[in-house]
Amino acid sequence: MAKKSLMVLLLVLFASTSYAAIEIYDFTDDSYRTRYKDVGGKLRCPKCENQSIADSNSPSAYDMRQELYRLLEEGKTDAQIYDFMVKRFGDYVLYEPPMRKDTWLLWYLPPVLVVLGLFLAFFLVRSRQASPAAEKMSVSERQLKIQQILDLEINSARPSSSSNTKES
Repeated sequence: MAKKSLMVLLLVLFASTSYAAIEIYDFTDDSYRTRYKDVGGKLRCPKCENQSIADSNSPSAYDMRQELYRLLEEGKTDAQIYDFMVKRFGDYVLYEPPMRKDTWLLWYLPPVLVVLGLFLAFFLVRSRQASPAAEKMSVSERQLKIQQILDLEINSARPSSSSNTKES
C-alpha cells in the first residue's frame, strides 16, 4: 500500500512538470530562426522587470513572440518589426530607446554624472593632500592649540559681570 501511494505521489509531482509550455515554431527559412532569437533578445517584455520576450513567461511576452513569428514569416525586416512593436507597446519594449528630445536625458545624464563624480573625487583627494596643516604641527603646538580652544570655551561659558548688574 505504501509503495502504491508513493508511486501515485511521484506521478502527480512529475506530471505537473510535463505540462510546461514549450513553444515550437516551424520556420520556413533557417535565417528566420536566428533573426527570431536575435530580435526576441532585443525586445523587452512590457510586464516583466528587465526581461526580454525570449526569457519571459508572461502572457504579453507570449503574444509578442507570436507576433514576432508572424512578422518574420511575412518577410518583414527587423526595422519593420521594431516599428510594429513600438507602435503596439511603446518605446519601453526597446532596450535602446531612440534618441529624441524626450529621451536625451537617458542618453546624456549617465556620462555627465560619471564625469562630475570623477571631478569631485579628484578635487577631494587634491584638497586633502594640499592642506595637511594639522600634520605639520608638533605635539606641543597641538597641545597649545587645544588649550587655547578650551580656554575660549571656558571664558565664553562664564557669565559676564555686566549681565548680572543689568538684571538686578
